[in-house]
Amino acid sequence: SATIRGKQDVEIRPQVSGTITEVCVKEGAKVYKGQPLFIIDQVPYQAALQTAIANVEVAEANVATAKLTADSKKELYNENVVSSFEMQTAENALRSQVASLALAQAQEVNARNDLSYTIVKSPSDGIAGMIPYRVGALVSPSIATALVSVSDNSEVYAYFSMTGNQVLELSRKDGSLHNIIAAMPDIELQMSDGTIYPYKGKVDAISGIIDQTTGAISMRATFPNSERVLH
Repeated sequence: SATIRGKQDVEIRPQVSGTITEVCVKEGAKVYKGQPLFIIDQVPYQAALQTAIANVEVAEANVATAKLTADSKKELYNENVVSSFEMQTAENALRSQVASLALAQAQEVNARNDLSYTIVKSPSDGIAGMIPYRVGALVSPSIATALVSVSDNSEVYAYFSMTGNQVLELSRKDGSLHNIIAAMPDIELQMSDGTIYPYKGKVDAISGIIDQTTGAISMRATFPNSERVLH
């Protein structure tokens, strides 16, 4: 017996919390990498970004003012008008404002990222699964059930097992696992209705670990699935 899995099965989960305002994909539809799947309420994140931008502008103004003060204190110190303590205090204030600017800029980057995360996009090409959430649902990164799963099943993996003794016999004959895989014949797959899948597969991976419970070794065969017969 074998277990069939897609070439890439990805569970899509949100990276920010909010209410779903739009579902952009239909269940079972083909999706492409970068395609929007869901939109989460963007209003609070847009407001947070505007606040972060304003904080950066304030921090930039503070840096400019602190720099003018520090430059002035330095000139006055050179003319013996102010003490070194006053000059150093002004320079320290400038460093503090520069650090505040860096913090504000980092917060702006985070705000931009959070806003971009409100558009949940597909990380790969594939077929969308069932969607348990609808418009109005409140979601977060900690949700138990994924927004949707995207499965790239243009090729599928069939996982099956052989006994440790069978693999040992093959290793005596062919040598290393790499040689065993190279010597493996094409694989046929019998469907659940008893028919033979029309395309043959090829073993391309063998686990190097024996299951201590069953004494079996897992193997993987890859089958083409351009007609999406296998699920």
